[in-house]
This record gives sequence, structure tokens and C-alpha cells, in this order.
Amino acid sequence: MTAAAAAAYDPAAEPLLERVRELAVVHGLIHDLRGAGADGAAFGPGAAHGGLLLFEGTAGIGKTSLVDATRRMAAACGCPVLYAKGGEREQGRAFHVVRQLFRPLLVAADDRERHELLGAWWDMVSPALGLAPVVPAVPAVPEPQGVRDALDWLMAGLGQRHGPMAVLVDDAHWADRESLAWLESYARTSDAAPVLIVVTRRPEEPTPNADLLDDLASLPAARRLDLSPLSPDAVAALVRDRLGAGADDEFCRACHAVTDGIPYVVGQLVGEVADLDLRPTAANARKLAGLAAAIVGRGMIARLERAGIEAVRLARAVAVLGTDATLGRAAALAGLDTDAAVAPADKLRAVRVFGETDHLDFAHPTIATEVYRRIPAQARGALHARAARLLIADGHEEAQASTHLRATYPSGDPWLVARLRAAAGQDLRAGAPDAAYRNLLRALNEPPFGEERTAVLYELGLAAFLHDPRAAIEHLYSALAVAHPDQELRQPIVIRLAKALAHDDRMPEAVQLVDAEARATKLSRSRLRLQAEHFLWALFWVDDNDGHMRARRLRSLAGRLAGADTTERCLLGLRSYYGVVRGDPAVQVRAYAERAMVPPLSWVDEDWGFEIPILTALTFMYCDQPDRAEALFLDGIAALEARGWRGTHLAFAHALLGHIHYRQGRLTEAETAVRLGLEYAERLGPDAPARWYAIGTLIQVLIARGRLDEAEELAERHRFGEPFPQAVVFPVPQTVRGELRLARRQYAAAAADFAEAGQRLDARGVGNPGWCPWRPNLALALAADDPSGARRAANRAVGQAYVFGAPATLGTTLRVAGQIVGGAEGLAKLGESVRWLSESPSRYEFALSLVEYGAALRRAKHIAEARIRLAEGLDVATRCGADALAARARAELVAAGGRPRRAYRTGVEALTARERQTAELVVRGLSNTAIAGELAVRLGTVQKHLTAIYAKLGTDRDGLAAYFRESWAPGPGAGEPPAYT
Repeated sequence: MTAAAAAAYDPAAEPLLERVRELAVVHGLIHDLRGAGADGAAFGPGAAHGGLLLFEGTAGIGKTSLVDATRRMAAACGCPVLYAKGGEREQGRAFHVVRQLFRPLLVAADDRERHELLGAWWDMVSPALGLAPVVPAVPAVPEPQGVRDALDWLMAGLGQRHGPMAVLVDDAHWADRESLAWLESYARTSDAAPVLIVVTRRPEEPTPNADLLDDLASLPAARRLDLSPLSPDAVAALVRDRLGAGADDEFCRACHAVTDGIPYVVGQLVGEVADLDLRPTAANARKLAGLAAAIVGRGMIARLERAGIEAVRLARAVAVLGTDATLGRAAALAGLDTDAAVAPADKLRAVRVFGETDHLDFAHPTIATEVYRRIPAQARGALHARAARLLIADGHEEAQASTHLRATYPSGDPWLVARLRAAAGQDLRAGAPDAAYRNLLRALNEPPFGEERTAVLYELGLAAFLHDPRAAIEHLYSALAVAHPDQELRQPIVIRLAKALAHDDRMPEAVQLVDAEARATKLSRSRLRLQAEHFLWALFWVDDNDGHMRARRLRSLAGRLAGADTTERCLLGLRSYYGVVRGDPAVQVRAYAERAMVPPLSWVDEDWGFEIPILTALTFMYCDQPDRAEALFLDGIAALEARGWRGTHLAFAHALLGHIHYRQGRLTEAETAVRLGLEYAERLGPDAPARWYAIGTLIQVLIARGRLDEAEELAERHRFGEPFPQAVVFPVPQTVRGELRLARRQYAAAAADFAEAGQRLDARGVGNPGWCPWRPNLALALAADDPSGARRAANRAVGQAYVFGAPATLGTTLRVAGQIVGGAEGLAKLGESVRWLSESPSRYEFALSLVEYGAALRRAKHIAEARIRLAEGLDVATRCGADALAARARAELVAAGGRPRRAYRTGVEALTARERQTAELVVRGLSNTAIAGELAVRLGTVQKHLTAIYAKLGTDRDGLAAYFRESWAPGPGAGEPPAYT
């Protein structure tokens, strides 16, 4: 279909009265969706764009008719349509709408096409789409955000295959929460995608998911059309079209009055008049009020009852089953033979209770609602119980029957509890913890007894953990209260409860809980497992006054461990990070980390979490092995993405990967990684702890790059200030705020920040300025007003750095001491700083020391050596992306009488031949693994080439193609620039 055909489509041809405005809006959006050009030629992807349209109005106002018209328009213009309809009985069934949207296209595709569309997301999202068994060999529980990201990927893949699409969701007020959450998040980020989203809803309908629909409707891109009732003239036109042109004016006016101009009610009323062969005269107008009353409410029920008892039973069965209704299943639920149900079904169609299709569905959702509400409560619960058994007996999963299971009346039925627990497990594996929580809450009310009650309470805690940690804490405390001391489930309850308390910023409670349980248990391996949790959460406790004793206990315990299992290796990993924080010798600390990572600790072990693997990986960074830390983080991020943990886990991982790049001096890459971490954290809400770390690290990176205004604006925009969270395992936020103030030369305020943080850290036994350089920064802040205090702080930091022994920490603290001391002694310390940092991978710190040393040499009149150091500092600072430092080095070099040259070749000409090859392969879309195969090198070598490329070009992977377009400088035999797609 061409753009010209799309433009030529006439919405006026649609048989909908008084909907010209709405149809014109739809037509315009579809026209834009196709990216129609003036020449009517092929649709350019740059021209096409989508939209978000909401039709709102009361029941029967004609929303579904507009959706049907939209489907016809989209089909006429060659746009594939993804269609779904919310259902009152199905609004509690996870991903019910999502499955309707995607299953027709996915089922029509073969296995190869489906796997191509979903790629690495297959295992994660197929349970939500209903395409695979939900009980794999190793059950994986993705986060809801991971499933939403996978659905976004699927939409992008479908768009590439099919072009512009329309997504239509009718009766969205009854859509399930999981589907609405995806639709709202997708609509928020897909303005430029060629996808038209059309949603209908009743704003007045009180549903549990109304908040998500309100969020959708309030998006800037949303266009809302409130549908009005038909005018008297339109109603008269409908009446005369069906009953004849001679219909009396008074009769037509009465039709409008008794129906309020609601199109559905008008149509039903005209049908009743035709069935009764009532002449449309003024004399018969007074009979219309009674006929209208029979369309809805009591009159409709009376009309249904006149169809016979078997018809009533069948209608009730269909109302309970909803979209699960088939003739055989509805007949069985109504207590009829399948053959015997045919005649009642025909009667219900004849009286317009059922629609005129072959399916068993009501003529309008309002009829289904009225029939359902008229079923006595006890009978309704019994029907749902039988419906659930029918579905499960037919081979459906418990999750599909969960809406019926939850609608039954509590009776202490063990079968029902087991089925609800099974449904909850399926929902969790589909990435729907809210649905799992609803099922388990209903199971708890059945109620279960004995150990099964403990299990249900524990599973409730697990299901609530992501969306409501406080509810998780309540359920887990309840589970702990009824768990026997020797019950196998008791230890997992304590471990999950401690994690929930920690996530709720109740760190002392978490530490004391696992400590008490560890002391009470009689099993040595269980005690060891609980001790690991105890030491983990104590590490996050800012105001821990027992830190010294705790560290000694861990040191003694770790000295006896061989790393025989995951518990022992986690304890060794914790011992290594405790050593980093306290400033134990780096050689010793690194040895513990090495033992912990043989084999590497998993980032996706649901029994352990990802905290200890992250801390152990960071140990290598602090011990001057950032490349090792980076490799562990890249592996961990890949594992998180594969598992679908794309919320808190991925936000932390990318933010801390940025911190590793910052420590390496790869500031451009650091900024990219941290911004990605902040983007993930922002999706979690304003109180997410990951947000603090991402913002703090980004501020540090921006300071290093000399963009102080941007750093300050970031801090103000995100309210980077008190109250800070109590759970802090990395350098506390006060120090980051102090670093910004120090860079702004607000010395008094910076000193106060560092002193406050230092007081708390000293109490915990933190003695490593490489972990948190508050003392060196305090020294710099005090230098002008309190020289003796500054000297004491700097010298204390140097002493601690010598104990730790990592070259980067030594070089950094010696630089500050040299700045504070001054004179010949200071110059010597600066020279020692440069020597230590020359052996360190911390290139930015090396550049700082080179420039500081060169400036001091210039002031001491050692001009020749000053020029050498400043030129080297300029080169290293430029490579790091530290623009402000490079500018200072250039100014100092000029002051020393030097002639600054370009620190090194810039642009594409700065690339080596192998780096250039690597860059071309990246631009052509190859993955790092494919590049390694193409160049016959290791994956790590490719990563090193990319690091050099990004540093030399000042860009990242996404910006590489654009940079080459602008800056291509062909090397020997390079030929034309690579072809870009």
C-alpha cells in the first residue's frame, strides 16, 4: 500500500454517525504513521511517526465501533494491527492483554522466526507470552522491568519486519496490570517509533488498575477524545434507517430521550421495536420507556428469564467463564449436555443477550456485568470453583484459572491452596510478582495449615519483595513466627527477611536478626550461611559501633575457610572487601578475593543475590586491578540481562562499572556507563538507592572532566542532599557533595561535609583513603584556614595508604600531602606521587599528579623538568578526557616557557591500523564476539582496542558511526569510508 493510497482513504465512508471528528483524527494519525511523502512514494522511516490516542466515554457510547473503524483504516493503509480487549473477569490474569496483542503474529510464525524476533529474550519473555512451558529445567524469575524491556524489543523487531503498526486495546479499564504497565512504559518512550496506540476506556469505571491508565492518559504525547452521546437528529436517522423513513418525529425524539443518545441502547431499542412489530408513531412513543428499561438492569434480566431456565443457567456460566467460555465448557458449568446447550444459546442470541457470532459471548459487556452481578454470591463462588477445575482438567495452567480460584469462598481446601501456589509460581516465572502476590494472599485466606501456612507466608514475602518491601517484611515476620526451630524453611525465611529489612533501610534490625539466628542454630553449615548474611548487612550499616569486633571475627573465621562451597567463597569475598574498607594490606586483600572467585561467584544466584559478587569484583579495582574488575562486571551484566534482572541490579552494575572506568581514567566511558545506570535507576523511582550511587559517581566524573556547572545542576535537579540513605557501602554521599564544593572552592562547607562523613567512617573502622578519600579532601579544604589541621589529615592519610600499599592510593595521598606541605618536602612528595602512579592503571590520578608536580617544579624554577612533566600531564589528561585539567596543564606549560603542541594526534588519524579495523567492524554492526572472530584475537583484546578508540575519538559505541562520517581520514589502502547502515 502506498502513501497515496493511505491519503486517499475516505474516513467519511465509515458508517458511524457523528464521529467525523474522531475518524478524521484517526485517519490523520494513520497517515502520519505511514510517513506519507508528497510524492506518494515509499515511506521513509525518518518521516513516519506514531501517536497515542484515547477514546473515553461511558458504556455503550461507541468506543468499540471506533476501534473497529480504526482496524479497517489501518488495514486499508497496509498497517498490521495488534488487537486486544480487556475483560472484566480477566483483569486479574497477568499478561492477558499482552498475549492477545502478540500471539496471533507469533503463532503464525515458525519457530525460527519466533526465535529471530525474540533472540536472547526468548527464555525470559516466552512465559509471559504463553509460548513455552513456564517450568524450565532451571526456573528463572525475571524482574517485571526485564519483561517490559523484552516486549519493547519484540515491538522493535515486529516494526522492522512489518513496518508501521497499530496497537489497539479496547476496554482498557479491564486490562490486567502487567499489560498496562508495559503499555504505559512503552508509550512513554516510543514517540518517534512508527506505532499508533489506540486505547478505549470508561473513565468512571472503578478498577484496580485505574492509576496506570491515568498515567497513560497524562503522557505528553496522549490525545484524549471524550465521546459525546448522539444528537436527536442522529438518533432519528438511526430509527428511520431501521424502521422506515416514515418514523414519526415525536417517536424519534422519545427514542433519544429514553436512551440519552447512547448508540448501543438506541440500537437495542430499535431492535426491540422491530421484534415487536411496533409502528414508529407518536401514539407508540409512550411505550418506549418500558422497552428501554428492558435493555439493561431489571428489564434485561426479565427478558433473559423469559428465555427459560436453561438459558439463564447458560448465560450465568458464560458470565463466569468470560473469555474461557466454549460451548462444551459453558454447558458443563451450567449442568447441561453440550448438545442440549445449543437451543438455549440460540434463544439468547434471538433476544440479543448473546452476540450474533458463533462464539459464546454477550452482545455487550454491560449485559455480561449485569448477569454476573445478579448471580447470588454463594452460587457465584461455587461456579468459579467448578470453572477452575474445568480449566485445569482441560490442560490449562493454574495461572489461567487463577481468576476463578481467587473468586471462590474460603473453605480450607488443600487442593485450592496447592493450585493457587502453583499459579503464583507460574506468575513469578512470567515476571508478574503482583499477580503471584494476589494468588498467595487468597491462598492464605483459605486458609492453609501447619507447615504449608509457613510456606505460603514465605512465598508471599518473596512475591511482595520487589514492589512492596514493607509488606514483604510483614509476611516474612509472620512466617518466622510460625516456623519451627528445626524447620528447613526457617533459614531461607531469615535470609529473605534480612534482605527485605536492608532494602527498607532498617540495617540494624537486619544485622541483629541474622546474628541472633546464627547464634541459635545448632547446624554448623547453617550457622556459616547465616554468618555470611550477618557480615554482609553489617557492611552496609553506616552507624555500626561494633565494626572493629565484627571485622576481627570475620578475619578469624575466613582464616579457617578453604573455599569449599559457595558459602565459604562468599565469606572469603566479604573478608576481602572488609579488608579494602579497613585498609588491610592490598596483597592480602587481593589474595582473599582470588580465592573467592575460583570459580567466580554468580551474579544471578537467587539464594545469594548479587551484592557479594559485586563487592568482590570491586576489591580488584581498589587493589589496582581495574581490568579484572571490569571483566567481572561485564560478565555479571551479561548474566543479569540474560536472567531479566533489569531493575535495581542493572542500575547498580552500570553505575559501578562507570566508577571503575573513572578509576581507570576513562572518563568518557565512565560518563556513558553512569548515565546508563542513572537511566535504569530513574525507572525505579526517586527513592531507589541505586539512584544515589549513579548521581554521586556522575558528579565525580563531571568534576574530573571540568564541567562544574553541569555537576552542580545535576545535584540540584536530583536533590542530592539530606537525608542520605543509611545503607551505604561505597563512599558516602556527603563526600561527593564535599568534592563538588571543594571544586567550587567552597572550602568551609566542603570541610564540614568531610568532617561529618569522617566521624562516622572512623567509628566504623574505615582506614583506607583509597576507598573513601575524605581525609585527603579534608586536608585540601582546611589548607587555607587551618594549615596544621590540614597537615595532620594529609599525613594520616599517607600513613594509611602505606599500610594498604596500592600504588594508586599511595600516589593520590602523596599528591595531596605534597600540595599541603609545600617547599622542598612537598616537591619530593609530589615526585614520589608521580612515581607510584606511573605504576598504577589510574590514569586520571596520574595526570593530576603530573600537572601538580610540573606546576610545583615551575614555581621552584626547575623549568626544564617542569616542561617535561607538564607536557606529559597534558597528554595523559587529554587522553582521559579531563578537559579542565588539560587546560590547566597547557596554561602551566606556557607559563614555563614551553610551546604546547597537540598532546597527541586526534581523530581517526590517531588510531592504529588494528584500532581502525576494529572501529570499522563496530560501525558495520558486528558484536564484540564477532569482531574477535574476524580479527582472530581474544575478546579482551577487542575491548582494549575499543577503550583506546573511545578515548582517542572522545565518543562511545553509539556515536562512532556519526564520528566517522564527519572525520573519516583514510589510512594507507583504506579506500572509501565504511558503508553505514
